[in-house]
Amino acid sequence: MGLNAFCRRIFTRFLDGPPSFQPAMLRRRGRYRSSTLALAAWSWAILRSVFSPVALWLLPAMLLALLYASVAMEAPMRVVVPLFLAVILVETIVGMVFRPRIEIRRSLPARVRNGSAFRTVFRVRNLRRLPAYDLTFDPFDYAAGVKMESAASLAVLRGGASATTAGTVRAVRRGRYRLYAPRVESGFPFRLVKWSCRSRGGAMLTVYPAFTPLHRFAMPVGRRCQTAGSASYSKVGESADLIGVRDYRDGDDIRRIDWPGSARTGSFVVKEFEENELKRVALIVDTFVEPASFWSLRFRRRGPEERLEAALELAAALADYFSRGEAVVELFAAGPDVYRLETGRNTASFDSVCDILAGIEPSPKPALSRLEPELFRDITRIGGAAVLLLGLDDGRRRFLEQLRERGVSVRAVLIGESATETLPEGCIAVSPSAIRRGEVLSL
Repeated sequence: MGLNAFCRRIFTRFLDGPPSFQPAMLRRRGRYRSSTLALAAWSWAILRSVFSPVALWLLPAMLLALLYASVAMEAPMRVVVPLFLAVILVETIVGMVFRPRIEIRRSLPARVRNGSAFRTVFRVRNLRRLPAYDLTFDPFDYAAGVKMESAASLAVLRGGASATTAGTVRAVRRGRYRLYAPRVESGFPFRLVKWSCRSRGGAMLTVYPAFTPLHRFAMPVGRRCQTAGSASYSKVGESADLIGVRDYRDGDDIRRIDWPGSARTGSFVVKEFEENELKRVALIVDTFVEPASFWSLRFRRRGPEERLEAALELAAALADYFSRGEAVVELFAAGPDVYRLETGRNTASFDSVCDILAGIEPSPKPALSRLEPELFRDITRIGGAAVLLLGLDDGRRRFLEQLRERGVSVRAVLIGESATETLPEGCIAVSPSAIRRGEVLSL
């Protein structure tokens, strides 16, 4: 890495703001971001990591009192200010003596749903002979998309002792987040000055879009299928080709019970079938969001980004719906990079889709045109396409026509209010607010 690239990386990291305090304007990459606001955010984060909220209120008050006392020479003020300084001195000396030195191991899930709460477990050991008091774990070390609901804490940890505690954290924003190594702080004795220590080992947390499962999606699927020659997508259990019987398992369709065979063996057995063909569906997500102006940021006009979040939630619901059906899904999306994922028919494949959807960022340029080389290269294998659009323009209409010209059955969903113009064939409009409220159950 060259010096210029290193400096740009450091400056970008500065503009992002501290992980524990990121105003909305600092998170908007590729748009106006204020260096003054970033400096204020970093200053506030540093002060908050050293002083308690009570001290942050008292320090300015004492400075004003000291200024007033120096001018007015009022006796009460000359007493109060030194008394406060003496308390700060005692706090510093005692806190330094009992400052924590603790080994921390943190356990948390690698993948969570947006809006869900999860537990973070801390296994700790005091490395000192002196006890540690008033311990709080990870007080501000979570990313902007993660909010603490109840902090993990310990009133006292004896010297050399070990303990386990847990806190509750809620995911509030989709994305991929790097969590810093676990940290513990102590405000003993008066909770004015904080003393902290950090252990090793950070973690990655993926917050995937929240979604409401679909009950029905009218997907026009063409004749193109994936043959059974691909072992990774062959499925046993639901076709017309009988290959044998096996013991009955919970969840099996009772219509497939082999009654004569069950009578002979004395236990239930079910017929086993081999699937010869699987339908292939392309799930295409439009991510083009027109860059917002400075004034739109000031007045919180987040309509385009809200449509993108709704589109990603609907994409997760569609991936879940297809994974429960008879289709193999190929996901196409363009964020910072062009993503293409061919899924199987298992939970791990759906998790991979969620991982991609979690990391997608708005595209500053038309995204569908970036997908054409990957999509049209193997278009003959795809029978149907579910296209999620964030708007309607000539480029998007042309993209839909190109799919139909290549023999693909298209079902498009426009994420937005009902358009006054005529929608293309096979296209419907859905309100983003209805998607995010979980009101869209069938399409």
